[in-house]
Amino acid sequence: MFKKLGTQIVVITTICIIVVIAALVVSTLVSFSGYNDNILKEKAAIGEVALKSAVEDEIATLGLYERIFSEDAAFNEAVTNRNNEAMSHIYSENLGSHSELFGGIADAGGNIIFKSDKFPLDSFDFSGVAKGQSISGIVKSGERLCIVSASQNSHGGENFAYIVGFLLSAQGYLDDCKKASDCDVTVFNGNVRFGTTLGANMLGTTMAPEIEKVVITGKQDYNGKATINGKPYYVYYSPMLDYQNNVVGAYFAGFDSTDADTEFTTVTIMAIIIGIIGAVGIALFIFIFCMKRVSQPLKEAESYAHEMLAGQLDTTNVTFKFADDEVGRFVEVLRSAKHGMNDVVGDSSRILAAMADGDFTETPNVKYPGVFEAIERNILKIEDDLGQTLNNMSVSSDEVLTGSNQMAEGSQSLADGTTRQASAIEEISATIAEVSTQIATTAQNAAQAGDLSKQTQDKVNLQDTEIHNMVQAMNEISDTSKEIEKIIKTIEDIAFQTNILALNAAVEAARAGDAGKGFAVVADEVRNLASKSAEAASSTTSLITASIEAVDKGSKIAFATAESMKEVKDMSSQTAELITEIAAASAEQTESIRQITTGVEQISQVIQTNSATAEQTAASCEELSGQSKLLKDQVARFKINC
Repeated sequence: MFKKLGTQIVVITTICIIVVIAALVVSTLVSFSGYNDNILKEKAAIGEVALKSAVEDEIATLGLYERIFSEDAAFNEAVTNRNNEAMSHIYSENLGSHSELFGGIADAGGNIIFKSDKFPLDSFDFSGVAKGQSISGIVKSGERLCIVSASQNSHGGENFAYIVGFLLSAQGYLDDCKKASDCDVTVFNGNVRFGTTLGANMLGTTMAPEIEKVVITGKQDYNGKATINGKPYYVYYSPMLDYQNNVVGAYFAGFDSTDADTEFTTVTIMAIIIGIIGAVGIALFIFIFCMKRVSQPLKEAESYAHEMLAGQLDTTNVTFKFADDEVGRFVEVLRSAKHGMNDVVGDSSRILAAMADGDFTETPNVKYPGVFEAIERNILKIEDDLGQTLNNMSVSSDEVLTGSNQMAEGSQSLADGTTRQASAIEEISATIAEVSTQIATTAQNAAQAGDLSKQTQDKVNLQDTEIHNMVQAMNEISDTSKEIEKIIKTIEDIAFQTNILALNAAVEAARAGDAGKGFAVVADEVRNLASKSAEAASSTTSLITASIEAVDKGSKIAFATAESMKEVKDMSSQTAELITEIAAASAEQTESIRQITTGVEQISQVIQTNSATAEQTAASCEELSGQSKLLKDQVARFKINC
C-alpha cells in the first residue's frame, strides 16, 4: 500500500505517536475518571455523614427539650392532676415555635395521658420508660420512623414517661442537610423512602434490590453509582439503627452526576482533540524531515539505479547536495559504482568491437574490480581461445582439403565394388529360393506323418485303457473268490459243530433209553446232513481254489499284456514327438530361409544404396574440397597472436 520509504517512516512513526498519545490520553482519562469518581463518592459520603450528624443533633436537642418538661414544676403538677388543658398550654408556650416536634406523657402502665398534635406513637409501649428505661434514638412504630427522647420522671408518688420527638419524614432538617452538603438526602423506612429531598413523587418508592441486599440485609455501607428516577447518581447508603441497634432503615446521600458526566465527556473530547492535533503536528514535522533528509536522497538514488538498470552509465551527475549521513553516503557510493561500471563496460565494449572487426590482439586498459575480474579473464580467454581456434581451423582446412581428395578417390572405388557385390547377391538369392522350396515340401510331408502318428497313438491309448480295465476286473474276481473261500470255511465250521451236536444228541438219546429213540433218529439224520454239507463245502472249496488259480494266471497274463501295451504306447509317443520335432524343425528352416531371403534382399538394397551413396560421396568430396579452400581464405582474414 505504502511503497515509498519516507511515507512508510511517516506512517509508522505517526501510528506509534498516535498510539502513545492515545495511551497517555486513555491513562490520563482513566486516572482522572478514577480520581473524579473518588471525589464524587467522597462528596456523597460527606452528605451521608451530614445527614447522620443532623439526626444525632436532633436526638441531642430532643434530650434538652425533654429535660425542660421534666424540670417544669407547673407542667409536673398538671401531669399529676391529669390537667390536659394546662399541659397543652405549657407545651405550647415552650415548644409552640417547633411545629415539627411532638410530645407526650405516659403513666406507669404505658397509657398515654397527654399528647400533642400529630403524636404518632399511640401504639408504642412506654411502660418500660416509666419504670426507668430511657429511650434516646430512633423508634419505629408501624409505618413511621421517629427520633425520640424519653425518660422516667416521678412526682406525686407516681412514675411517668416524658416523651419528646419528631418524625424523620420532616422536611425541614432534610432541606438543611441538602443545603449544608449540596447533596440530596433520603431517610428509608426499611427499603421505602420515608423522607427525601428528591421530590414528593419519590416518597414511597423503594431502593434497588442489589443495594437493599448490601445495606439492609448485609448491614454494610454502599458507596458508588446508581440510577435514581432515570438519572445517574453518585450515592452513599448506610444502615439506620434504632435505639436497640436493630436495622430499621437506611440513610442516603447522593447527587445527580449528569453535569459531572457531561463535564467529564467534554474533558475527554478536548483531550482527544489535543492529542490528535499533537499527533498531526509531530507527523507533519516528521514528514518534512523525511522529505528533506530521506525521500529526496533516496529519489536520487532510485534515479541512479534506474539509469544503471537501463544501461545509461554515461549520464551526467545531479547537482543535489547530499547530507553527510547514511543515506547521503549510500547515494555517493552508488554514484561511484555507476562511474566504475561505466569504465568497465566502456573498456569491454572497445575490446569486443575490435574482436567483431577480426582483431583479437586488444587488451584491457582499466582495472576490473571485484566480480568484473571474471569479465576481464573471460575476455582474455575468449581472445586466446578464438585465436587458437582460428589457427586450428586454418590447419584443419588444409587437412580437410587433402582428406576430401582422398575420400573422392575411395568413394569411386567403393562404387565400383558395390556394383559387383550386387550381381553376386542376385545369384545367391536365386539359390536360396530353390532350397526354400525343397524345405517347404519336406515340412509338409513331416506334418502329414505327424498326423498319422497321432492317430496311431490314440488307438494305442484306447487299447491300453481296455487292458487296464480287464486287469482291474480280474483283480475283482480274485477278491470275490477269496471272500467265497472264507464263507465256505465258515460253512465247514458249522457242519463240524453240527456233527458234534448230533453226536452229543445221540449220546443223550442213548442215555434216555426208549424215550430218546425218536430223538436219536433225528440226531443221526442231522449228523448225516452235516457230513453231506462238509463234503459239499470241501468240493466247492476245491473248485473255488482252482478258479482262483486260473484267475491269478489270467491276471498275470493281463498284467504282462498291459506292460507290453505300455511299452508300445511309450514308443508310439516317442515316435510322434520325433515326427513333431521334424515338422517344427522344417518349419523353422522354412522361416530361417525366408528371413535369409529377406536379409539377402535387404543386403541387395543396401549395396545398391551404398553404390548410389558412394557416387554422392564422391561428388560431396569434390564440393568439400572447394569449401575447404574457401574456409582457408576466410580464416586468413583474422588478426591473431600466434
